[in-house]
Formats: sequence, structure tokens, C-alpha cells
Amino acid sequence: MQKENNGTSIEFLGGNNEYRIGANSIMIEHTEKGKEVKRIILDIGALFPPDWVHYDAAIPDMAKYFENPYSEVEKPIDGLFITHCHEDHIGALVYLAAAKYKLPNEYSSGFTRDFILSQMQKNNIPTEFIPNSVAIRQGNTVNITDNFKISPFNVSHSTAGALGFHVLTTENGKNLFGGVFSGDYHLGKVPFGEGFDKEAYKEFISDKFVSHIFVDSTSATMSADNVVTFDQAVENTVREVKKHPEKQVFSAVIARSVQNLAIDLKAAKETGRTVLIDGKGLRQTFNILQSRVRGNDPKLLEIFGIEDGKNFDFNDFVYKADNVESADVYKYLEKYSPSERYMIISGAFAEDKEGRKSSLVLMSEQNKVSYDGNGKVKGKGLSGHPIFTVDSNTLFMLRQRPIESINGDKHRAMVNRLLALGPVVVLNGDTPDTKYQRTGHANKSETEEFIKLTIENCANSKDLLSGKQKVHIVAIHGDVEQLKANEENFKNEQTETMLCMNSDKITVTPEGCEKISGKSFDEQKWICVEASSSTGFGYNDIFVFDLCDKNFVKIDNLYTVVNVNVKAGRRAVKENIYQINKALDKAYELEEQGISASNIEIRRQIRGGKKGHMVESYSYSEIKNLRDNKSKSKNKGKFNRQGGKGRGGR
Repeated sequence: MQKENNGTSIEFLGGNNEYRIGANSIMIEHTEKGKEVKRIILDIGALFPPDWVHYDAAIPDMAKYFENPYSEVEKPIDGLFITHCHEDHIGALVYLAAAKYKLPNEYSSGFTRDFILSQMQKNNIPTEFIPNSVAIRQGNTVNITDNFKISPFNVSHSTAGALGFHVLTTENGKNLFGGVFSGDYHLGKVPFGEGFDKEAYKEFISDKFVSHIFVDSTSATMSADNVVTFDQAVENTVREVKKHPEKQVFSAVIARSVQNLAIDLKAAKETGRTVLIDGKGLRQTFNILQSRVRGNDPKLLEIFGIEDGKNFDFNDFVYKADNVESADVYKYLEKYSPSERYMIISGAFAEDKEGRKSSLVLMSEQNKVSYDGNGKVKGKGLSGHPIFTVDSNTLFMLRQRPIESINGDKHRAMVNRLLALGPVVVLNGDTPDTKYQRTGHANKSETEEFIKLTIENCANSKDLLSGKQKVHIVAIHGDVEQLKANEENFKNEQTETMLCMNSDKITVTPEGCEKISGKSFDEQKWICVEASSSTGFGYNDIFVFDLCDKNFVKIDNLYTVVNVNVKAGRRAVKENIYQINKALDKAYELEEQGISASNIEIRRQIRGGKKGHMVESYSYSEIKNLRDNKSKSKNKGKFNRQGGKGRGGR
């Protein structure tokens, strides 16, 4: 594919939202006369819809960027570059893979790669649809072509392995676009992983041409006094726990914020408590952290005072550390007294969807429940947590400060409900001694320093400092108010600021830089996804994709996937028939809810056997007809365990 209009364009697919943070994704396209158009995407995240919406995630409509079974694609993406493993930066990957989008090479740090692969497995994604994942690090450069190059650099964030990117495009051998994309970042030290290092960044940027700097806006209005180091966070956490030696401790941590999980782990070790890790996401993060210890990550070994991590498994202060998935909460509570407990739980964002409420929210609703003769909570957790009990002998450390556009009101309501039950509730940052988690995002002063470091040390610094060239500052990752704050923060004689929202585009040509306004928010559409499990064990295998407006109101059902895992071999016949019938029943249930039968695909994964792993796709309409008329059908064996080939899609 060739285009007449040469140059580089930067299109905001998501992340610069009217309201709510998330779905971060930027498409960069480069065209040079006589050469093929090339495209990459930086981050490909999901947005969390509000609690009153039944969807689990919303993602930008990316059908035109990837080959897929549902629509024509003019020019597919040539590479995905991921800054870090948080859901608002990688969440769309799983859903696009589930919908059979053909994804190109994915480039990220080793830690992020491990997390992406873990998420694919957790969501039952067939191997064929998982993108090839390439681990990269500072010092590497990925050449899409000789005129389009991407170089990663290390940044600090609340998770490990976070990267920023420098993107260079040239035309006729001359520099055209030099974009520095910060990703989510701050300039402080991190307990493990590489993190941001000022001198290393100076060296990295010294030979890079810079024309644009794209900076995270999430904490654009925060002042410097909000920053706390890892060691200070541990010290303050330990102090708070020691104030209440008789109380059981609950700490709510964002599942993928592994740096903050490490704060709790070290604090528990120093106070002689035994940790229970509750929640699949947190256990997933802990397992990856533990694998890094066993890999002898020097910073992790230093944090926990380990000489050799290969045989270390945290068992001296983490309950069932060798297999946290098997940790029985009842047995933990029986074994350890309140003064010995340190429970790390989900719920930092006060997740409050009916049927998917976080542990913290459920505990806050305890005043709605009754108890049996043994003091156990009655019911199945619809009101109150089915296992944990809150009383005056409980200490809650709420690490995550509320983000107004996501959870401000519901977070305050949850805190008030908890307080009514009699525990001690300590909010992060209420006093200097209770700052026990730093934000993962740069505040205003850190962003000023990052921009200054970039301008003063890049390859064309003389031209920027003299005013011969101007650098464009572009705010990314935020709602309207945060983006505007960052835009206002950096207006000066050396810079030009640009306020861009979703679907806006920046074009860069030898003649100059221009912003092109995209669709209004009222015109923009989202693909909203409802993911669920047919087994009830938390591993998603059913995905409903709807096209929705900006208020998450359904416009149309796009496609629905029901996954079935079966085994080859005659011994598995009964199990396979059971799983297949369960999938068909689920498809029938979806049809009853108004989804067109022609939009439902049943995907069968056959594991083992002479042919190895196989994936076959069927139209639900066809299979429904076969099942309903199996006595008359000559093909009645088509969808049994040893059935014939599938249609490979619709």
C-alpha cells in the first residue's frame, strides 16, 4: 500500500477521553514517497466502564487496523509496542485475540511479556491467536523500516518493567518526527526492575532527534509533597501496623502494581506477620514476582534479604507461597490469630459491579448481613463478605487514593460503610506518617524535570535551546481536566503545546506540524466486552462484543465467542460431551437474551492426540441445527469429540 500524502501521523485511538481514564492507545503511521505505508500502535488498553454498566471493559474500535474475520482491512498494523502491563495499556490485547484478530509482533519488557502471556492463558485464548511476544530493553532499537525506528527506555512506575519509547521517522534520510512517549512514569527509584535513571536517560537521548514529547497527565495537578519513596512507604506501613499490634490487617492493592505489593510483603516480614494473598489477580502478580526472585533479580534479593533466590519461596512469611492458588482462606484464619494476620486483598478501586464486587466492597457491606449460631456470615456474599468479618479488631490500610473520574464518590461511600463497622481505617496520605504508597505517575515538578532533561540532552538540543526549533508538548493519558492541566503547565517560549482528544490526529511533514480534529465524542463508538466463565472458576471463556455509544449504551451485537476445551482420546468422551453441551446451552442462553444466533461462534480446542493441539470454529446456527435434528442428520458426529473439521470461522 502506498499513499500520496507523505509524512508521519499520530492518531489518538484511546486514552485521551472525555471522562474516565483508560483505553490508552496511539497509532503512528509513516509514509515516504515510493515506499510502503507502515503503522505501529503504542499500547492497546481497555477502559473500565462505570459500575452501572454490565460490561467488563470498553476498547476502541480497531477493526480497520488488524486482519479479522468480520471486516476488510486496508493496511494492518506492523507492530505493537507496550509500555507496561496495566489493564488500561494491555487490556484490548486479550479481547482482540479472543475475537480472532490477527495481531502482529508485540514488543515489551520481559516482565510485561510474562504478564501478557499469563493473561492470555487465564482467558483461555488459543495459541494461534496469541501474538508473538518479543522482549526488548533500553539499548535495543526495532527497525520497522530504515525510515521508521522505535527505541525503548526505562521508566519508573508502580509495576515492574515499565518502558517509554522514542519513535524516529525520516524522509529522504533527514529527520522528520522524533517523538518521546513517556508512558505511565515517574522519576523516583523503584525497588526492583530497571526504573528511571537520570544519567542513563541522558545517555539514551543524547543521539536522538526530538520534535515532540508526549507526557502522562494522570497526576498533572499533584504537587511534589505527594511523593514517597519505597523505603519510606515500608517504614510508614510498619509504623501503622505496630500502632495496632492486636488487630488483623487488610491492605487493598491494585493487582498488577507489583512494586506496591512488595511494600506490603516487606512490611509483613518486618512485623512478623504471615501474609494471605487473596484474589486471582494478586496471586498472578505474586507468582511473577516470585519467579523473578528465583531468577536472582539482585534488587529483589536485596529487598527481602535473600542470598540465593533459586530455592526461596517466601514460605516463611507468605501463606502457601509455593502454591498460592491452593491457599484455603478458612484454614488460614483458623491457623493465625488476628495479631498474626496480614491480608492483601482486591478492591483498591472499590470495584462494585453486581456479581463481581471486590473483597473490600463486600466487607464494607457487612452491616446488611446476618450471622449463624457460630458467628459465620450467612448467604453467599451478596451482602457482606462470605468469609472475612470486620470488627473493631481490624485495621484497613487503603493505599489507593481515589481518582475522581473513576471512583471518587464510591470510594468515599465505601470508607464510610467500613467506618460504621468499627475498624481503624487509614487512608494513604492523610498525615506524613501514613504515606505508604506513592503514585505511579509523575507530578507537575517531575514532568517539568523530564521535559527539561529531554530538551537539554537530545541530539538537537542546541536548536531547541536557541529557539531555532520548537518542541511540541502533547498531553496523553487523562480525562479532559488532566489533559488541559498539563497543556497549561508547559506553555513557554521553547515549546508549543497541543491539546488532543480521542480520534484527533497530528500530522508532521517537512512543511510543519498540524493538528487535525477528529470526531466529536458524541460520534465516537466503543466496542464493549462482557467476559465470563462457563466453569465458574474465574478463567474467562465466553466473550460478548457489542458496539456501544460513548455512554456504553448498546447499538448492536458484533460477535460472540464461546470457547470449549476438549481432550483427544476415547477416555475423554463423557467429559467432552458434557463440555460441548454446556457451551451449546450457554449459546442458547445468549440467544434467549437477544443475541442473533448467526453472531455466535463456538470455538473448540482439541488438546493432545495424533494431530496435536487443534482449534476449530463453528457457527452456532449450524451446530444448533445439527443437535436439534441429530436423528435425521447424516453429519450427527460432526461436533462430537472426534468430529470432522470445523469451518474455521464464519
